[in-house]
Amino acid sequence: MATLFSLSSVKMLTLPLAIAAVTVFSGCATTTSPEARSAYDKTQQNLKSQPVSVISDSCIVRIEVGKNDIMYQQSDLTSLAMAQTVKTRLMNEGVKVGNTSSPFICGGLSKVALAKLDIRMVDKAKDVPNTAYPVLGSTNTLDSMTNQAYLNLFTALNTHKADAFQAKGAHVALGLDDNSLKTIRQTEGVNKSFVSTVAGSKPSFGAAMTVGAATVIASGGAYASQMKEGQSYAIYLVNLETNQIEWAKSGVVEGNVFKMPVSTSLETKKMFDPLYTN
Repeated sequence: MATLFSLSSVKMLTLPLAIAAVTVFSGCATTTSPEARSAYDKTQQNLKSQPVSVISDSCIVRIEVGKNDIMYQQSDLTSLAMAQTVKTRLMNEGVKVGNTSSPFICGGLSKVALAKLDIRMVDKAKDVPNTAYPVLGSTNTLDSMTNQAYLNLFTALNTHKADAFQAKGAHVALGLDDNSLKTIRQTEGVNKSFVSTVAGSKPSFGAAMTVGAATVIASGGAYASQMKEGQSYAIYLVNLETNQIEWAKSGVVEGNVFKMPVSTSLETKKMFDPLYTN
Protein backbone atom coordinates (compact mmCIF):
# COMPACT_ATOMS: atom_id res chain seq x y z
CA MET A 1 0.00 0.00 0.00
CA ALA A 2 1.33 3.43 -0.87
CA THR A 3 2.32 5.56 2.09
CA LEU A 4 1.20 9.13 2.58
CA PHE A 5 3.69 11.85 1.73
CA SER A 6 4.96 13.62 4.86
CA LEU A 7 7.12 16.59 5.70
CA SER A 8 9.81 14.25 7.03
CA SER A 9 10.29 12.81 3.56
CA VAL A 10 10.69 16.31 2.14
CA LYS A 11 13.37 17.41 4.57
CA MET A 12 16.17 15.75 2.67
CA LEU A 13 15.29 17.80 -0.40
CA THR A 14 17.09 20.73 1.15
CA LEU A 15 20.44 18.99 0.77
CA PRO A 16 20.89 19.63 -2.96
CA LEU A 17 20.86 23.32 -2.11
CA ALA A 18 23.65 22.73 0.36
CA ILE A 19 25.56 20.89 -2.37
CA ALA A 20 25.03 23.76 -4.77
CA ALA A 21 26.19 26.19 -2.10
CA VAL A 22 29.47 24.30 -1.95
CA THR A 23 30.06 25.23 -5.56
CA VAL A 24 28.29 28.38 -6.67
CA PHE A 25 28.10 31.91 -5.44
CA SER A 26 27.08 33.71 -8.59
CA GLY A 27 25.89 37.21 -9.20
CA CYS A 28 25.29 39.63 -12.01
CA ALA A 29 28.01 39.93 -14.62
CA THR A 30 30.07 43.10 -14.36
CA THR A 31 32.53 44.85 -16.65
CA THR A 32 36.18 44.18 -15.82
CA SER A 33 37.84 47.33 -14.50
CA PRO A 34 41.29 48.39 -15.77
CA GLU A 35 42.73 47.54 -12.35
CA ALA A 36 41.23 44.06 -12.39
CA ARG A 37 42.33 43.48 -15.99
CA SER A 38 45.88 44.42 -15.03
CA ALA A 39 45.76 41.96 -12.14
CA TYR A 40 44.47 39.17 -14.40
CA ASP A 41 47.18 39.86 -16.99
CA LYS A 42 49.83 39.67 -14.27
CA THR A 43 48.37 36.36 -13.07
CA GLN A 44 48.50 35.02 -16.62
CA GLN A 45 52.17 35.87 -16.93
CA ASN A 46 52.98 34.30 -13.58
CA LEU A 47 51.17 31.10 -14.58
CA LYS A 48 53.42 30.73 -17.62
CA SER A 49 56.54 30.84 -15.46
CA GLN A 50 55.84 27.76 -13.34
CA PRO A 51 53.85 24.53 -13.62
CA VAL A 52 50.48 24.09 -11.94
CA SER A 53 48.35 21.11 -10.99
CA VAL A 54 44.62 20.45 -11.24
CA ILE A 55 42.58 19.11 -8.31
CA SER A 56 38.95 18.21 -9.02
CA ASP A 57 35.87 17.11 -7.12
CA SER A 58 32.31 16.31 -8.13
CA CYS A 59 29.08 15.67 -6.26
CA ILE A 60 26.17 14.43 -8.38
CA VAL A 61 23.03 13.67 -6.38
CA ARG A 62 19.69 12.16 -7.30
CA ILE A 63 16.85 13.65 -5.25
CA GLU A 64 14.63 10.93 -3.85
CA VAL A 65 11.67 10.75 -1.48
CA GLY A 66 13.49 10.18 1.80
CA LYS A 67 17.27 10.08 1.57
CA ASN A 68 18.93 11.43 -1.55
CA ASP A 69 21.46 9.35 -3.46
CA ILE A 70 25.07 10.15 -4.25
CA MET A 71 25.58 8.89 -7.79
CA TYR A 72 29.12 7.60 -7.28
CA GLN A 73 29.93 6.52 -10.82
CA GLN A 74 28.61 9.72 -12.37
CA SER A 75 30.37 11.86 -9.74
CA ASP A 76 33.68 10.06 -10.21
CA LEU A 77 33.66 10.26 -14.00
CA THR A 78 32.50 13.88 -13.94
CA SER A 79 35.37 14.79 -11.62
CA LEU A 80 37.89 13.12 -13.92
CA ALA A 81 36.33 14.80 -16.96
CA MET A 82 36.46 18.20 -15.31
CA ALA A 83 40.12 17.74 -14.42
CA GLN A 84 40.95 16.99 -18.04
CA THR A 85 38.79 19.87 -19.28
CA VAL A 86 40.61 22.35 -17.04
CA LYS A 87 44.00 20.86 -17.93
CA THR A 88 43.34 21.08 -21.67
CA ARG A 89 42.15 24.68 -21.47
CA LEU A 90 45.16 25.74 -19.42
CA MET A 91 47.57 24.04 -21.79
CA ASN A 92 45.90 25.85 -24.69
CA GLU A 93 46.73 29.09 -22.86
CA GLY A 94 50.39 28.14 -22.60
CA VAL A 95 50.29 26.94 -18.99
CA LYS A 96 52.30 23.85 -18.08
CA VAL A 97 50.11 21.39 -16.17
CA GLY A 98 51.69 18.62 -14.15
CA ASN A 99 49.66 16.46 -11.80
CA THR A 100 45.89 16.03 -11.92
CA SER A 101 44.07 14.49 -8.98
CA SER A 102 40.47 13.69 -8.07
CA PRO A 103 40.71 12.55 -4.45
CA PHE A 104 37.08 12.57 -3.35
CA ILE A 105 33.44 12.36 -4.21
CA CYS A 106 31.49 15.21 -2.60
CA GLY A 107 34.69 16.36 -0.90
CA GLY A 108 33.10 19.66 0.06
CA LEU A 109 30.40 18.06 2.22
CA SER A 110 30.86 17.53 5.93
CA LYS A 111 30.81 14.15 7.65
CA VAL A 112 27.36 14.97 9.03
CA ALA A 113 26.00 15.88 5.59
CA LEU A 114 27.41 12.73 3.96
CA ALA A 115 25.90 10.54 6.68
CA LYS A 116 22.45 11.81 5.66
CA LEU A 117 22.88 10.50 2.10
CA ASP A 118 22.52 7.13 0.49
CA ILE A 119 24.99 6.13 -2.21
CA ARG A 120 24.57 4.32 -5.51
CA MET A 121 27.97 2.94 -6.48
CA VAL A 122 27.20 2.16 -10.13
CA ASP A 123 24.41 3.20 -12.42
CA LYS A 124 21.19 1.21 -11.90
CA ALA A 125 22.51 -0.39 -8.71
CA LYS A 126 20.52 -0.37 -5.48
CA ASP A 127 21.25 2.54 -3.19
CA VAL A 128 22.65 1.82 0.28
CA PRO A 129 23.30 4.06 3.29
CA ASN A 130 26.57 5.93 2.98
CA THR A 131 28.92 5.13 5.86
CA ALA A 132 32.16 6.43 4.36
CA TYR A 133 33.92 9.67 5.20
CA PRO A 134 35.50 10.80 3.08
CA VAL A 135 34.08 9.11 -0.01
CA LEU A 136 37.22 8.35 -1.99
CA GLY A 137 37.50 8.79 -5.74
CA SER A 138 38.41 5.75 -7.83
CA THR A 139 41.97 7.00 -8.42
CA ASN A 140 42.73 7.92 -4.79
CA THR A 141 45.81 6.16 -3.39
CA LEU A 142 46.60 8.75 -0.70
CA ASP A 143 47.17 7.95 2.97
CA SER A 144 44.82 9.21 5.66
CA MET A 145 46.99 12.19 6.63
CA THR A 146 47.18 13.39 3.04
CA ASN A 147 43.46 12.86 2.54
CA GLN A 148 42.82 15.06 5.58
CA ALA A 149 44.96 17.82 4.08
CA TYR A 150 42.84 17.80 0.92
CA LEU A 151 39.64 17.77 2.98
CA ASN A 152 40.97 20.82 4.84
CA LEU A 153 41.55 22.49 1.47
CA PHE A 154 37.95 21.99 0.37
CA THR A 155 36.72 23.23 3.74
CA ALA A 156 38.85 26.36 3.45
CA LEU A 157 37.54 27.04 -0.06
CA ASN A 158 33.96 26.67 1.15
CA THR A 159 34.64 29.13 3.93
CA HIS A 160 36.12 31.81 1.66
CA LYS A 161 34.32 31.21 -1.63
CA ALA A 162 32.00 34.21 -1.36
CA ASP A 163 34.91 36.63 -0.97
CA ALA A 164 36.89 34.88 -3.72
CA PHE A 165 34.09 35.12 -6.30
CA GLN A 166 33.72 38.84 -5.65
CA ALA A 167 37.42 39.72 -5.42
CA LYS A 168 37.74 41.09 -9.00
CA GLY A 169 41.46 40.45 -9.31
CA ALA A 170 42.40 40.82 -5.65
CA HIS A 171 43.84 37.90 -3.72
CA VAL A 172 41.82 36.40 -0.87
CA ALA A 173 43.26 34.66 2.19
CA LEU A 174 42.72 30.90 2.04
CA GLY A 175 43.29 30.30 5.74
CA LEU A 176 44.64 26.77 5.32
CA ASP A 177 46.86 25.41 8.09
CA ASP A 178 50.60 25.10 7.46
CA ASN A 179 50.71 21.31 7.64
CA SER A 180 47.98 20.95 5.00
CA LEU A 181 49.69 23.49 2.74
CA LYS A 182 52.99 21.62 2.98
CA THR A 183 51.39 18.23 2.42
CA ILE A 184 49.46 19.32 -0.67
CA ARG A 185 52.46 21.15 -2.13
CA GLN A 186 54.59 18.03 -1.74
CA THR A 187 51.89 15.76 -3.16
CA GLU A 188 51.07 17.97 -6.14
CA GLY A 189 54.69 18.96 -6.74
CA VAL A 190 53.76 22.60 -7.45
CA ASN A 191 53.13 25.87 -5.64
CA LYS A 192 49.87 26.64 -7.45
CA SER A 193 46.84 24.48 -8.15
CA PHE A 194 43.58 25.01 -9.98
CA VAL A 195 40.86 23.42 -7.86
CA SER A 196 37.64 22.63 -9.73
CA THR A 197 34.34 21.40 -8.34
CA VAL A 198 31.14 20.27 -10.02
CA ALA A 199 27.81 19.92 -8.23
CA GLY A 200 24.60 18.57 -9.70
CA SER A 201 21.18 17.57 -8.40
CA LYS A 202 18.23 16.10 -10.26
CA PRO A 203 14.91 14.78 -8.93
CA SER A 204 13.93 11.23 -9.72
CA PHE A 205 10.59 10.77 -11.46
CA GLY A 206 9.03 9.53 -8.23
CA ALA A 207 10.35 12.45 -6.17
CA ALA A 208 9.23 15.00 -8.73
CA MET A 209 5.74 13.52 -8.93
CA THR A 210 5.36 13.16 -5.17
CA VAL A 211 6.57 16.63 -4.33
CA GLY A 212 4.61 18.10 -7.22
CA ALA A 213 1.41 16.65 -5.79
CA ALA A 214 2.19 17.57 -2.19
CA THR A 215 3.90 20.96 -2.57
CA VAL A 216 0.84 23.08 -1.80
CA ILE A 217 -0.15 20.98 1.20
CA ALA A 218 3.33 20.50 2.63
CA SER A 219 5.02 23.81 2.04
CA GLY A 220 2.93 26.27 0.10
CA GLY A 221 5.39 26.01 -2.77
CA ALA A 222 8.56 26.43 -0.71
CA TYR A 223 10.15 23.29 -2.14
CA ALA A 224 9.31 23.88 -5.76
CA SER A 225 12.62 25.52 -6.65
CA GLN A 226 14.56 22.75 -4.93
CA MET A 227 13.19 20.15 -7.32
CA LYS A 228 14.71 21.75 -10.41
CA GLU A 229 17.58 20.02 -12.14
CA GLY A 230 20.85 21.92 -11.99
CA GLN A 231 24.57 21.49 -12.52
CA SER A 232 27.24 24.03 -11.72
CA TYR A 233 30.99 24.43 -11.42
CA ALA A 234 33.52 26.47 -9.52
CA ILE A 235 37.23 26.95 -10.23
CA TYR A 236 39.78 28.39 -7.84
CA LEU A 237 43.43 29.27 -8.45
CA VAL A 238 45.10 28.47 -5.14
CA ASN A 239 48.59 29.62 -4.23
CA LEU A 240 49.88 26.97 -1.83
CA GLU A 241 52.97 29.07 -1.08
CA THR A 242 51.24 32.30 -0.05
CA ASN A 243 48.05 30.62 1.27
CA GLN A 244 45.81 32.67 -1.00
CA ILE A 245 43.06 32.29 -3.57
CA GLU A 246 44.32 34.27 -6.55
CA TRP A 247 41.25 33.89 -8.76
CA ALA A 248 37.86 32.16 -8.70
CA LYS A 249 34.92 31.68 -11.04
CA SER A 250 31.57 29.88 -10.83
CA GLY A 251 28.75 29.21 -13.24
CA VAL A 252 26.63 26.61 -15.00
CA VAL A 253 28.56 23.68 -16.42
CA GLU A 254 27.75 22.24 -19.84
CA GLY A 255 27.62 18.56 -20.68
CA ASN A 256 25.76 15.55 -19.35
CA VAL A 257 26.61 14.59 -15.77
CA PHE A 258 23.51 12.64 -14.74
CA LYS A 259 23.18 9.79 -17.25
CA MET A 260 25.77 7.21 -18.22
CA PRO A 261 27.97 7.68 -20.05
CA VAL A 262 28.72 11.15 -18.70
CA SER A 263 30.37 13.71 -20.96
CA THR A 264 34.14 13.34 -21.25
CA SER A 265 34.50 17.10 -21.73
CA LEU A 266 32.66 19.74 -19.69
CA GLU A 267 33.94 22.80 -21.51
CA THR A 268 31.97 25.95 -20.85
CA LYS A 269 32.67 28.86 -23.18
CA LYS A 270 33.41 31.43 -20.49
CA MET A 271 34.67 29.10 -17.80
CA PHE A 272 37.92 31.05 -17.37
CA ASP A 273 36.58 34.50 -18.16
CA PRO A 274 37.78 37.11 -17.20
CA LEU A 275 41.15 35.55 -16.33
CA TYR A 276 41.37 34.34 -19.92
CA THR A 277 39.07 35.96 -22.45
CA ASN A 278 39.83 33.90 -25.57
